[in-house]
Amino acid sequence: MNRKASFLALALGAFGIGTANAALIDRGGGLIYDDVLNVTWLQDVSYIQTSGYSALPQTNYTDGVAWADQLSYYDEVRGVSYDDWRLPSTIDLGSSRGYDTAGVTSELAYMWYINLGYQLNYNPLPSDPAPVSDLYNPFINMAYRGYWSGTATERPGGAWYFHWHFGFQDVDDINDGGLRVWAVRDGDVANMPPASVPEPGTLALFGTALLGLGLVRRRRLAK
Repeated sequence: MNRKASFLALALGAFGIGTANAALIDRGGGLIYDDVLNVTWLQDVSYIQTSGYSALPQTNYTDGVAWADQLSYYDEVRGVSYDDWRLPSTIDLGSSRGYDTAGVTSELAYMWYINLGYQLNYNPLPSDPAPVSDLYNPFINMAYRGYWSGTATERPGGAWYFHWHFGFQDVDDINDGGLRVWAVRDGDVANMPPASVPEPGTLALFGTALLGLGLVRRRRLAK
C-alpha cells in the first residue's frame, strides 16, 4: 500500500464517527474542500478538457495520471498556483469491487455515496437516468460515466475505477481510453496565505525611487 493509500486508510477508518457532519465547502477559485478527507477537488470535473489540455474528457489510465502530475492550477482567490494534483486513491481491501455504500474503500466512493448522497443501482443499464440527490453538489461538468482512480492494481496492466452512473467500483485495463479523470490534492487551500500584493502607497514610492535612479543616471551620463 503506497503512502497516499495508507493515509486514506487512516482517514476512512474514522468515518464511523462523524460522517453525518461531513461537508463540501466552496473555497472559491474553482476549488471545493472535503472537511473529512482533508482534500481539495477541482470544481470543474472535466478540467482536462475545458482547460484545453485534451480535446476529449476521456483518456487511458497512464495519460490520466500524467495529466494530474503535470497539472498547475491557478487559484485566483488566493493568487497561488498548485502543482501537487493527483487522481483519487483507492484501497485494495480484497473486497473493494462492487458497491461500497459506506465509502470506505476510495475517495470516489466516499464522494459519490457520502458527500453527494447518490444511491446504488444493482441493475446498471445505460438507459437509466442519472442518479439524483438533494444534497449539496457544487461541481460542474460532471459526467455520469467511469472515472479512473490513481491506484493501479498489484497485477500489472490494471487500475481501479469508479462508475459515476451506477455507483460501483471495479478494475479496468489501463489502456482503456474511455474513462474520465478528476483531479484532487491533499489539504485545504484556505490554509494558504494569499499572495502578497504591494499597497498603492508602496507602489508609488517604488515608482518614485525608480524615477530618481533614472534621473541620477542621466546626470552622470551628461557629465
